[in-house]
Amino acid sequence: MSEIFNQLEKIIDEHYLTEKIFIVPSHRDGKLAIRALTKRGKHVLNVKVQTFHDLAQEQVQPVLRKSGQSPLPNVVGRQFIYQALKQLKKKKELSYFKDVQFNPSFCQAFYQTLLDLKQVNVSLENFPMDAFLKSDKGQDIEKVFTIYEEKRKQAQFMDVADLFQLAKKTESTARTDAVYIFFPHEAYHVVEKEFFLHYTKEATVIPLALPEIEGLEPLSAMVKCEEPVTTDHPFKHIFDVEKAIEEGMPSFELTATISEDEEIQSVYRRMKQEEIPFDQTVLFYTSQRPYIESLRRLQQKLNLPITYGEGISMELTKPGKFLKGLFRWIRDDFNVATLAKLIREDTFEKLPLHQERLIKLLKESDIRWGKERYLQKLQERLNVFVEKQEQGSNVDYQLDQYKELYKWTAKILALIPAAKPWEEINFNDWLINVKELISDYANGKELARNEQNVDQQSFDKIAKDLMIEEIKQIIDVQEERLTLSEAISFTEQWLLSLPVGARNPKPGHLHVSPHRNGLYVDREHVFIVGMDNGKFPGRVKEDPLLLDRERKKIHEEMTLGKAFVKRNGFLFVQVLLATKGKVQLSFPFMDTVDNRQSSPAHLFLQLFRIQMNNPDSTGEDLMEKMAENVHFIREDVGSMLQQAEWFGTQIWNNHELDQSLLQEGSFENIQQGFKARAARLMEQVTEHDGFVEYEGNNLDPRENQSMLSTSKLEQLGTCPYSFFLRHILKIEEEEEEEFDRYSWLDAATRGSVLHDVFERFYRLLHEKKEKPSFEKHLSVILSLCDDVLLEKRELQLPPSEMVFELERQEMLESCGLFLKAEEEASEDGEPLFFEFTFGMDGKEPAVIDLPNGKQLQLRGKIDRIDRRPDGTYSIIDYKTGSSYGYGEKKYFNGGRKLQHILYAQAFEKLVEHEGGRVSSSVYVFPTLKGQGERAYRTHTEEQKQAFIQIVDHLCNYLKEGHFPYTDNEDDCKFCNFKSICSRHTYDQELLNKKAKDERAKGWQALEAVRKHD
Repeated sequence: MSEIFNQLEKIIDEHYLTEKIFIVPSHRDGKLAIRALTKRGKHVLNVKVQTFHDLAQEQVQPVLRKSGQSPLPNVVGRQFIYQALKQLKKKKELSYFKDVQFNPSFCQAFYQTLLDLKQVNVSLENFPMDAFLKSDKGQDIEKVFTIYEEKRKQAQFMDVADLFQLAKKTESTARTDAVYIFFPHEAYHVVEKEFFLHYTKEATVIPLALPEIEGLEPLSAMVKCEEPVTTDHPFKHIFDVEKAIEEGMPSFELTATISEDEEIQSVYRRMKQEEIPFDQTVLFYTSQRPYIESLRRLQQKLNLPITYGEGISMELTKPGKFLKGLFRWIRDDFNVATLAKLIREDTFEKLPLHQERLIKLLKESDIRWGKERYLQKLQERLNVFVEKQEQGSNVDYQLDQYKELYKWTAKILALIPAAKPWEEINFNDWLINVKELISDYANGKELARNEQNVDQQSFDKIAKDLMIEEIKQIIDVQEERLTLSEAISFTEQWLLSLPVGARNPKPGHLHVSPHRNGLYVDREHVFIVGMDNGKFPGRVKEDPLLLDRERKKIHEEMTLGKAFVKRNGFLFVQVLLATKGKVQLSFPFMDTVDNRQSSPAHLFLQLFRIQMNNPDSTGEDLMEKMAENVHFIREDVGSMLQQAEWFGTQIWNNHELDQSLLQEGSFENIQQGFKARAARLMEQVTEHDGFVEYEGNNLDPRENQSMLSTSKLEQLGTCPYSFFLRHILKIEEEEEEEFDRYSWLDAATRGSVLHDVFERFYRLLHEKKEKPSFEKHLSVILSLCDDVLLEKRELQLPPSEMVFELERQEMLESCGLFLKAEEEASEDGEPLFFEFTFGMDGKEPAVIDLPNGKQLQLRGKIDRIDRRPDGTYSIIDYKTGSSYGYGEKKYFNGGRKLQHILYAQAFEKLVEHEGGRVSSSVYVFPTLKGQGERAYRTHTEEQKQAFIQIVDHLCNYLKEGHFPYTDNEDDCKFCNFKSICSRHTYDQELLNKKAKDERAKGWQALEAVRKHD
């Protein structure tokens, strides 16, 4: 039994009717102690729970009301520090801190340093300049201290140190008719000590003491007991292995798991196996991260009842994710892809449209990024649909959706007062807008009582209300100007650091708490996770702003960096001494982040030695023993918590799933997968090999009069199966949503820009009847390139001026390469047609004749058509990539390259009445990748006939409904469907057998196409 409760019971018996005031480190401790006493059958009457701060507040409240002063919120104090540092830096009055970046973390640390100084009675009048190892550091701190005090007094705020200083000066003292029961305080400040001792000098104070055991150095006590407290708890010999072995230790178990996630799951697994009630169990952790995240994941999956002693991180709630995502969106220059991720996380309480529909409309509007582009681009889309409506089209549905999206977007953007991170804004106005954004948009809605996961909903509601209330408290006291970037950083660090939903233990709930708060948690079953040396007892961290050597000089009782580790270890042992049932301690065997093996904490090793009855056991012995039960795969079905564990076991053991299970609806997708796998292993072609059977010729363009483009024909010629996925099944390629702040135009858009420049350039030369000359026309084409780039910039803003300039220079160089190559080839022909279209933009398609009296309609756009000196024509096509795959010996490249001959045939058909003949085609590679190379293709009658045969074979794919995989793995390298295509899973031998299936007409057609090179 806990010695604390033994002492409390005795005091209560002796002072049963007297008013008792529990002086506790936190209200939580007092409430837990009362609950534990009641649970033990002790009637607790006339008890009041108070902290040092409560007592001081009572003393100074009349003074505060009279003077108009109020407590200084932490965030405001931090902002005072930021303002002071900024002011001093602007005046160049900083020396030691002149090059430091004043981010929120640094300002918070600086503010805490000033509070630490004030809480040992340091003031501007007695500032200990000689205590600093670097005089310029002391001078800088004193300057900031001076401005901070000026701002604090001017705004009529009182920080926590001022509160205790003022309370010390009051004449009133503690009541003599009450008993003050002083709970152990592992940490306190000098001003708190001086105030309390002064305040209670005439009162009855009874201190509670923690038991002393050999090997454990006690912490300093503000109020000492007359007699030391001892304990008979078996853990008292934890530091004396031989004596512990001799006298016997309590029931405890040591375990290791593969990861922190598995540690948490093992706790619940043990509770489930042994039927341990939730409300008789407490789980202590040595580090909040990653255990709270792991617990939340498990809780949400299994809907477990859990209370969190210190709450959960704001970032684990939907309102927290909303705020973090909103700030990320602004930092990413309002990138649409970032906003899409935020929408999909279900962080918005209400949306004007369904999530995916809203995202689709945003992407179709071609906004990409930039705050100013949202309403501009949405208005353009609205105008398009208004115009269609006026022309008689039924677009009311689309128009209404865009109107709703425009209104929704406009309201959100109106609450973001700047577009660029360097723009200055009023911080108070910013906070008002953030409050409105959270209030109107963050998902913190209440669910109906019968809905699942009500616990998650309560966290979301609490988180939303908490952030709104926090902002309300400091509105109108933050009148300063910050850049948008600074405002976001300070707001994020403040609001996202707030804990959410801290609760004391509840009936029917597992309680989760850091071990340092576990002295008064009275539960039978105790689990402790995080017993690796990386988390416990922690590492000594000196405050870089105020080193331990400096702290010792300032005041002998000032808190030092190493004190945290000492307190952490001390409280851990005291928690063990307070346990009354079985204790399970565990650590993660692997550091899954760094992919390395973890090491157990020294205390864990000490317990292992006791457990093994061997004082000489080493860390290697421990790891070897623990490794025996560390594994991913679980054999015992009864111990499995999630479906994934069961599937993992089946895969590991190469088991077939039970056929009866496959009949269940929930496994239908797996059943389909097994059928598909079995079909793919057959020697015959099936629908899973792109062999689909349908009636009629609905997909045959020779019959249904549909038009084909070059890109579709070349995709059919390269890999019919990829054509099947994209154009028959309508599977869209995965979009790249990541915002690249170092890139402006994608490859396709760059190509479009260069095509536009080249067209304008040649139209200009055509008007002037001039031939291209590098010397004469370089400035002309460069000027045209700049014009096109500026037009593009109006529509699509670059991420930065630097990125714009880099890409501009690259395209200017490409224009120079193009001009030089065109000058050298200027005698080959005279440019006549530019951007020559057919089957598009209202133009008639080109119709080519195929075998058996069939015809095929084609559409496309030819970059340029030149007339050669012999009167024939030459097709010119600009390629902005490399010249790879365009060698002279690869005229058709097995059906993969058809554009040159298709355009030639199309043009001849369209000007057939004029007797025009295309004798050649030229691929021009004008970019730095292509180095101005040119690939020539001449067109003979034999090649034209071969083209007709290839096209007829390709149309047969569509007629027969068989779309085979490509026969060359090189075609798969840059395929967008590689992740869903199964070609790589086949053995070549199996592919060869499938190709011999008499029904495999598609494969036969592919073989015929490949013969044309």
